[in-house]
Amino acid sequence: MNEGHHGDHPPKRELPVTIAELEKQVILMEDIQEIENLQKIYGYYFEIGNYQGVVDLFSEDAESAEIESCGLFLGKAGVKKMYVDTIGSNKYESWVRFCIQMMGGVVDVDPGGKTAKGRWQTWLCEAMPVGGIPRQQWLHGYYENEFVKEQGRWLFKKLHWNVTFYTSFEAGWVRIPLLGLLTMKMADAPPTAFHPYPSGYHVPFHYKHPITGE
Repeated sequence: MNEGHHGDHPPKRELPVTIAELEKQVILMEDIQEIENLQKIYGYYFEIGNYQGVVDLFSEDAESAEIESCGLFLGKAGVKKMYVDTIGSNKYESWVRFCIQMMGGVVDVDPGGKTAKGRWQTWLCEAMPVGGIPRQQWLHGYYENEFVKEQGRWLFKKLHWNVTFYTSFEAGWVRIPLLGLLTMKMADAPPTAFHPYPSGYHVPFHYKHPITGE
């Protein structure tokens, strides 16, 4: 009954991949999801001041952690020095809040499945004392991070947080793009790049254009 209509149907497509290739794709998607979760867990731990929990997300062979104008901290010891010994030394009251929103994540896993890089746009709403005065603040910036897979788990290898602007709710970033510079005397080296708004600086992308390859 349908013999005269075979030509109306598109030819069947052959499966483009083997079972082994499908398994590889599944592993890749699982890796990307785990890295996304790792980045979000980092944000939640930072919000509540669980800085040792943050440090434990880093590989023992971590390369560095860099925070905006504060500087570069080298190795796992440097990571601990920054989060636990420096940031964690501040004892805030219960009204202090850090609300971190990480969006637009792009994760690229190396073909070998052992290393990866990721980028996130980040907004922060903060309430904290500055010079003894309670202040509400807006922050915006980007994370460009590197990850390593060890014993089946993804960990931070290198973290870079670069701020675009840091301003008060009342003033806004057009009027006052930078309220001040954060400094950490214990840093191992100056920041590699810090050019806040309105400089036009863009934190370099870890990936090439998916169409043009540029």
